[in-house]
Amino acid sequence: MAIKHASGLSTRDEILRLTVEAIDEAGESGVHVAEISKASHVAVTSIYHFFQNREGLIEAAQASRFAREFTINANAFSDEVNNCGTQEEFRALLRQSLPSFFGPDGTRRRADRVNVLGSTYNRPSLTAAVSDRIVEATIELAKPLRIAQSKGWIREDLNIENLAAWYIATITSYAIVELTPATREFNWVATFAEAADYLLFGAHEQK
Repeated sequence: MAIKHASGLSTRDEILRLTVEAIDEAGESGVHVAEISKASHVAVTSIYHFFQNREGLIEAAQASRFAREFTINANAFSDEVNNCGTQEEFRALLRQSLPSFFGPDGTRRRADRVNVLGSTYNRPSLTAAVSDRIVEATIELAKPLRIAQSKGWIREDLNIENLAAWYIATITSYAIVELTPATREFNWVATFAEAADYLLFGAHEQK
């Protein structure tokens, strides 16, 4: 049976959580395996069993920093889609949800993702780790959209995985808007909502 920590996480996930916190606070230089060991009550040898070495631990943590919110959001959105009974209810859910995806509460998370992408430069192993997590996130984000597609609420010919990947790229790139005061006056969220409406329902279904 897997050991659960006070956080409710498995040993591996608790180590990862603490490493992510260390990077969030002080960057990769703030990751000290001895301190992670002490905080998690896990021997250094056990940490290396999970992650091989310090670089492997950092790579896993950076990949987690990029994708950590997407799976949570996908699961919550799946529940909400399942509660919809009609296409109009689904469209109303989208109209309600889309603005929150770009809200100020997510500013730090978007900046973190950009930070992770920058960290992959000239680091093939980290690039591969982040890429794997992006693929996993894409699959998870596709699930609620596939539910809607199976009910005939969105275009049958739509490639759901491509749409999910587009969403990840769009949300991440919004960090550029947040860094540039001149672009903040532009109603970027409305443009994204219009584009999403077109992709999901087609040109003749817009209202």
